[in-house]
Amino acid sequence: MSFSLGEIETRIRELLANGLTGNSQDFHAWIRMDTLRKFREEPSFSPDWVPKVLDELVTSGEAAKSKLDPREYTLSAESSLRKKTSKNEEYLLLGRTEFQPMQYVRSRMESFLRANGIDEDMIVDLTIGSIEAVENAVKYGDGGNVEVAYTIEKSGIFKIRLVNNLRELNIEEDIERGKFSSTATLMRGMMVMQKLFDKMDLEILEDKRQALFMAEKILPK
Repeated sequence: MSFSLGEIETRIRELLANGLTGNSQDFHAWIRMDTLRKFREEPSFSPDWVPKVLDELVTSGEAAKSKLDPREYTLSAESSLRKKTSKNEEYLLLGRTEFQPMQYVRSRMESFLRANGIDEDMIVDLTIGSIEAVENAVKYGDGGNVEVAYTIEKSGIFKIRLVNNLRELNIEEDIERGKFSSTATLMRGMMVMQKLFDKMDLEILEDKRQALFMAEKILPK
């Protein structure tokens, strides 16, 4: 599947509109990820087009360089690409580190929380806890789709839900590491998440070979 420069610009605009922040390599990985997930085919385009389009969007005022890291691009405050604030988001990503899924969720979630007026300290806690869960989904998943959904309810509770397919486990390798079940291999980082969320549950759906993670946090008023 061959992309033109115009198609790359369209996809970068969509990523920015969804609150994504990252460097040009991140955006390149996310374009590949979205294309593979939707069409099961690796896209063909010049990697030089990604920074070129991003810089052009900065010049036009649609994008801006991140204040924390000038190598990263984000949606500008005046951008016409900005979407209406929503109380929930739901999307799919591919659970493979080459597609920068942790940065994808982190930046998109931070944008979502800021748009909903959440305090910066709370944003840090929620994103750290959520990224721990995403990292588990990537580390112990089969590299396929990871379902990500989070919402801010009227009651003032933040809820997140992740679903990923589990890979085939290497039992001998797990025994050597002191891990004896699929449940145990998914417990890394759980102590951190337990401290950051008020309620949390990890369920292994054996019949579907999936892991279901759900967590809640009461937001300060």
